[in-house]
Amino acid sequence: MAGGKMSGRQKMINLMYLVFIAMLAMNMSKEVLSAFGFVNEKLTDSNISTTEKNNQAYANLATKASDQAAKFADLNEKALKIKTYSVAFYKYLEVLKDAMTAEIEDKEDYEAMDKAVFLDEYFFKGDTFTPEGETFLAKINGHRISLLAVLGENTPFAPVIAKRFSTTDETNRDGKTIKWLDYRFKGFPLIASLTNLTQLQSDIKNTEADVISSLLGGQMESEVSMSNYSGLVKLDKNAFYPGDKVTGTVVLGRYDPNLKPSRVILNGKKYDNFKDGNVVLDLRANNVGEKDINGTIYFMENGEEVPV
Repeated sequence: MAGGKMSGRQKMINLMYLVFIAMLAMNMSKEVLSAFGFVNEKLTDSNISTTEKNNQAYANLATKASDQAAKFADLNEKALKIKTYSVAFYKYLEVLKDAMTAEIEDKEDYEAMDKAVFLDEYFFKGDTFTPEGETFLAKINGHRISLLAVLGENTPFAPVIAKRFSTTDETNRDGKTIKWLDYRFKGFPLIASLTNLTQLQSDIKNTEADVISSLLGGQMESEVSMSNYSGLVKLDKNAFYPGDKVTGTVVLGRYDPNLKPSRVILNGKKYDNFKDGNVVLDLRANNVGEKDINGTIYFMENGEEVPV
């Protein structure tokens, strides 16, 4: 009865109930910590895979820039700047993550990573930020600014970059405005903050992948544009006489003023008269009669010379 004196048995039941509830809460907490750890593992694996793909894309673009500098040199320069900024920021985060887990013997014991002490002391000093906290914010803001400086403020990636690397104040469910660093990292278990940093690394890698894919895709789209094609007349024979029926075909050929052959061989001799993507014929006709002009045009593709 409310307000009445409880028996010893009732006190024991109530105590056991409280212990049971506490055990449930503790088990749930441990399960959540483990879940964060598993998510962190998946993100880490994904980052490794994306890094490998990005490196291959960078290598392909570098090869194209070497083969066709007029088309790809500027794109390659942009890509290298993006890569430089991304590598530096990624490494900074990796060093921070290593420091966070330096005192933990078993890096896979996620249930032991339940304390918030490290980042609470590393990033925060009362209601203000430590120099390390200010540096962390500056790194995020600097990365965003650097990417937009390379790609331009009008890049279609601007909204994505702004969202992925934002440090704007957040609003909690009570409508209260909270500083971004507090909202994301203050008071959280170590494994939650660790996963948050790995997600930030994932944003770095995915942004790299998006940008380099767009740079290459934009160039390829430009190349296949119909404005780059012209009609080529191919007659069935070289000479026609009055009354002959003129027959032949007109085909579309892609014109590229930036495409420069690595070398041209005409009638067994090296020929170097080419301009704006064209081989300019400037030969002397010596004798009357039919004369064949045979040759091969060579282009560089993926670092190898390809005959056409």
